[in-house]
Amino acid sequence: MTSRSRDVALEPGHEAPVAVPLLAVALFLFASTAIRFRGIFLEPSFWAEDGTFFFRDSVELGPSAILNPVYGSHHLLPRLIAFFVSFLPTYWAPFSYAVAAGWLSSLSLGLFSRAGFRWLVPDDRLRLLLCWLFSLAPGTSETYFALSGANYAMFCGLIFLLLERDGEGRWQMGLRRALLVSFLWFSVGQGLVLAALVGYLFWLTRNRNYLASLATLAGATLLNATAENVYRPHPAPGPGLLAVIYMENLAVRLGFIPVLPHRWHDAARKLPSVPFLLSSGALIGSYLWAAFRARRRDIEAASVLALAVLSAMAIYPLTALARNYGVPRFPHAQIPLVGRHGMVPAVLALLLLWQLLARPGRKGAWRVVATAFLVWTTLCVLHEPYYKPLSPPLAPAWVWPTQASTIDEALRARRAGTLQEPVVLRQIRCRPAPLWKIRRLTIAPNDGSTPSGPPPPRR
Repeated sequence: MTSRSRDVALEPGHEAPVAVPLLAVALFLFASTAIRFRGIFLEPSFWAEDGTFFFRDSVELGPSAILNPVYGSHHLLPRLIAFFVSFLPTYWAPFSYAVAAGWLSSLSLGLFSRAGFRWLVPDDRLRLLLCWLFSLAPGTSETYFALSGANYAMFCGLIFLLLERDGEGRWQMGLRRALLVSFLWFSVGQGLVLAALVGYLFWLTRNRNYLASLATLAGATLLNATAENVYRPHPAPGPGLLAVIYMENLAVRLGFIPVLPHRWHDAARKLPSVPFLLSSGALIGSYLWAAFRARRRDIEAASVLALAVLSAMAIYPLTALARNYGVPRFPHAQIPLVGRHGMVPAVLALLLLWQLLARPGRKGAWRVVATAFLVWTTLCVLHEPYYKPLSPPLAPAWVWPTQASTIDEALRARRAGTLQEPVVLRQIRCRPAPLWKIRRLTIAPNDGSTPSGPPPPRR
């Protein structure tokens, strides 16, 4: 057996594998998360851009909306879902969007249950538990069941697709996987930061499917770069500032948060620069030392994992380049620790901690200490409340059914060619209220351009 495959094979004392189909894992993640956020299904309504972009455009523009960008980024898969949902009664659109987004998120996070990740966490049962912990990550309350936020879970899924190995320790990138990854690039703009990882895997394996994935990533990046984005900062932040944003987010999200309870997070973020840099450097350096010792038999795997994590954390400088709120919000004293910006680093932190500490062969006092530390750090990472109570209804119960009925009648008339005048609906409410709403939705006859309302508010 080669050194590359030693961590993949079953070690002495390790029980037989527990084969759980990916669909079963995804169903469990979907159900458990739906129970946590059951208001999404008891009071269905669009989430933010799900309504103001995906739904509105699918109604106003029809199939041509599939290729429309959102804030300078293409979302091919959510657009396709919105297109297919448009064939259902409009009343069910918010519910259908949530179900589709929940399945995308569940499948993406459930990928880690597959046997190809035994090199990270050998015990199949622990990987199932870890998939469930991923679904508890901060930010899932606003991303898990939203088409506009599912790209964060899909980004994690892309990382998993790149990190999977077979029983001999070989990195997996067959033609079908390369096609899937290439398709996802056009829905996950953050995928750009994984270019170095894909290139490194090609260098290790000489597998040409990685080159094909890089080529499609370049195409998706060019498409996004040339799309109109009214929220791109002018002037763009320089390399020095982007480097600071990267290092400070790395320090806070992967250094401080895993070891500090939530009530101490603000104090850590507001440390003066020198103590902040010294303490965060010590935390990250200690982890790197421990990770090197744990994986000294498989340096190739350790290098790929490290590059995956370091590359993924570049989503913060990338966001600062694409959104004008990035520079003021991402310095260490201002970093938002909750919401969608916290999801990816929480998944990465859990992955790093569990692959290091949840390993077989440890006995006695060391096992007790490692387990206690793993529980402590996991609770620190999962600092956002696990349960979101029901929120007040967005509007009286009759409003959305009436609006949906009006939209259906207008669409039927447009398809039949009998729609003579544009039908205009106003104030279709979305979550989170009261900021988000479709201010104007216009269903025009098939005789020219369709006017649209003012741009929706920015998050």
